[in-house]
Amino acid sequence: MLDFFRKGMGSLLAGILLTFLIFSFALWGIGDPLSTLTSNNVVEVGDDTITVNEFAQSFEMEFRQSQARFGETFTKELAVQFGFGNQVISQMADRKAFDVEARNLGLRVTDDELRDYIMSIPTFQDETGAFNRSYFEQIAAGQGYGVQQFEELMRADLVRGQFVEAIMNNIETPDISADTLTKYTTEKRVAEVLTIPASNMTAIGEATDEILTAFYDDNNPLYMAPEYRDLSYFEISANDIAATIEIDDTVAREMYESRIMSYTQEEERGFFQMLLDDMDAAEAAIADLEGGKAFEQVLSDRTGDSAEDSKFEPQTRDEFVSLYGEDAANELYSLAANGYTQPIETGFGVYIFKLGDVNAGSISTFEEVKEGLVKTLQMEQAIDRLFDIRNTIDDELAAGAPLDDIAAVINVPVKKVMNVSIEGIMPDGNASNDLPLIIDFLDVAFTLNIGDELELREGISNKFYMVDVENIMDATLKPYDEVKDQIAEDWAANRRIELATELADKITEEFSAEGSAALALSEYQDIQSSDFSVNEVTVDRANADNSVATDIHGSIFSQEVGGIQKIAAADGDGFVLIRVKERILSAEVDEEAITGTKDQIKTAMQNDMMGAFTNHLYDALPVSINTNNIQATLDLLVTPTDQ
Repeated sequence: MLDFFRKGMGSLLAGILLTFLIFSFALWGIGDPLSTLTSNNVVEVGDDTITVNEFAQSFEMEFRQSQARFGETFTKELAVQFGFGNQVISQMADRKAFDVEARNLGLRVTDDELRDYIMSIPTFQDETGAFNRSYFEQIAAGQGYGVQQFEELMRADLVRGQFVEAIMNNIETPDISADTLTKYTTEKRVAEVLTIPASNMTAIGEATDEILTAFYDDNNPLYMAPEYRDLSYFEISANDIAATIEIDDTVAREMYESRIMSYTQEEERGFFQMLLDDMDAAEAAIADLEGGKAFEQVLSDRTGDSAEDSKFEPQTRDEFVSLYGEDAANELYSLAANGYTQPIETGFGVYIFKLGDVNAGSISTFEEVKEGLVKTLQMEQAIDRLFDIRNTIDDELAAGAPLDDIAAVINVPVKKVMNVSIEGIMPDGNASNDLPLIIDFLDVAFTLNIGDELELREGISNKFYMVDVENIMDATLKPYDEVKDQIAEDWAANRRIELATELADKITEEFSAEGSAALALSEYQDIQSSDFSVNEVTVDRANADNSVATDIHGSIFSQEVGGIQKIAAADGDGFVLIRVKERILSAEVDEEAITGTKDQIKTAMQNDMMGAFTNHLYDALPVSINTNNIQATLDLLVTPTDQ
């Protein structure tokens, strides 16, 4: 097998398409709970199957990879809710369908093709791009495979890739389609953009009392004083209770001793590895080392690998054992600085390890972690007390006790919030300083009525509160004289908007009339003023440089030449009129652009082809999905770890 990798590299099968069809380098089991299922299969594909355990293993693999990206908050339960299991089984069924059809068609790959494929995969290459046999064997061992078993998985991957390529090879993009679409996507347009700010409309007229009174009457909701309420409440939290709890050092030390492993940093050892074909070669290497040659020199002479290729960063003993076994770990962890092991024979060859960098293990002292321990114990006890307090409150509520009496029983103060609106503002315009730091406190309080049944409500971070409405002051219309200045400002702003709307609509109507296609916005008589601006812009369909705002760009490319469109100004101040003057289509399109378009069209056609062919396989083989077993498997996967 090792001789197999010493043969020359060949060309990689060009363009392995569709990532979802390709093997992933990881596998974990989930134990025995799945044995409780009555059927062993989740998918039947022709005369082949996907078993419950295969599905569970793939789910675990994909989940752990996703959790590594998204963090510990991405749980299995959350993954299942998001349809993660359906995604995994769909990918597995697609791969299996192609495998079965490839087998039915008699597709095979030679050993040389497999060798070239493996040696071309970046995962198995060093920083120079050369295939590194040690990487390949370490990954195989790390996934629980022997080398031959791992090769067979890679062989199936390669067959599947060749099959996909055969389906895709004859798909070509017609030149006329690429040329037409490229001209369309590279089109440019010339447009006039007229800005009509409402704030520049000055001829609004005089605001008489009669006009302002009418505006006030028509817009009463704008001048309402908000509803105000008087509230009483109390709050309890685990943090507040924890601050009153004293923890004896003896109790803290007992917790320290029970959790000593969490305060222990294991020793980590780095190493260099030399992998040889057999024991004879390994003993010859040992003879070189004992003869005074440096490990790095022997490594190069005997394997052709460099020290950098064979160097592994420090790792724990358990991590090392999972890759090389207990015997190898015993040898490595007994070495002194710069020492090397005797030959260690494994199923993958014979290893000689040299000790590399060492990170010494350590244990945090009690004094170093005492503060954190005390806080943990305080919080644990506080949560227990909080549970008891909640039970007491439930008893008081059942007895019909008022809020003040309940607060007295649990020994917490009753607090008052007077004359507050739902926004937390008092009648004088200032924010209330009496509100608790509870996110939805006012939202809840303003849903209640005087005399409503009391309820203990939960905030965040183990905080609870109870609120009672003592008084409600209804919203009222503010007197005209009190808000006259505000009315005048609102009327003026509204009048400016009316005038801007009238002008924009007038221009739009005139430039939409028959025979107006040749007219330019810049020549319109009513806008020959510094109050307005007309800009001529030339933009392409991509607008990659954001030369115009997105809404303006959208308007330009949604119109015909000579059209005109009114849109609201992005800043809310009036309107923008857009008129398209010209379309510019290139007579000759850049070859690079056409090539890019061809690739895009080809990819779309390939995706459609793969979708159609996959659907054909599902019908022809056929593919049968056992949804009950899939759901039962997902339930078993979630329950042991998340509940």
